[in-house]
Amino acid sequence: MEPWFAHAKPIDSLEAEIAFCLQDAFQPVPGQPPEPLALPEFPRASRLWVRTSEAIGHEAELAAYYARVMQLAHKHGLRFGQVRHHFWMRLWLWNSEQDIGIPFPWYDTLSEIEPVLTALSNMAPGQGFHDIDQGWEIELGMSGTLIYIRHGNPDGDGEPGADEAAQTVVALPQAALAGQLVSLKARTDGLVAHLAGALGCDVWSAPLRPEAAMPAARI
Repeated sequence: MEPWFAHAKPIDSLEAEIAFCLQDAFQPVPGQPPEPLALPEFPRASRLWVRTSEAIGHEAELAAYYARVMQLAHKHGLRFGQVRHHFWMRLWLWNSEQDIGIPFPWYDTLSEIEPVLTALSNMAPGQGFHDIDQGWEIELGMSGTLIYIRHGNPDGDGEPGADEAAQTVVALPQAALAGQLVSLKARTDGLVAHLAGALGCDVWSAPLRPEAAMPAARI
């Protein structure tokens, strides 16, 4: 058992979602006025995010939005590395009642998100998962039937106790997450397969090479 397990707040559950990040403008050349991008019109909780649960039944509208991005990138001869932010995805865990939010801001594609989903669903006692990047750190552990999650900013201000106060440390039954994550993964895979089939290019499962030319959309 890791020492930080002792500081975990027990909770019953966490909601989990993966969202597609939208942009309302396309800027082909830095310093020049951007071109407006029409956003999908179907209902969603946030203007610039589409949760997988919100996209079901609106796949064609989401594909049309991405087709316009690809058309503009192709028109201006841009490489994938110049437009990859238009295709970012994000994993989120939260519990609104407990005011808990655990973001994964450095994971942009399914290939980066999937190891976390696997760890949350299948981790056994004694196993762990850890990742760290600028201003963000996540650690997972398992003891008995409980999964422990620690999230915080490793680049604290150095004040005594500040780092601990800024951390989110929770423990919850793994079973409360596992079934939900199986459904989330299946739903996300289905949406990505639909988008890739409609557009003729999959830029959500894993990134293209930064120097790769952005292909024209099939639709």
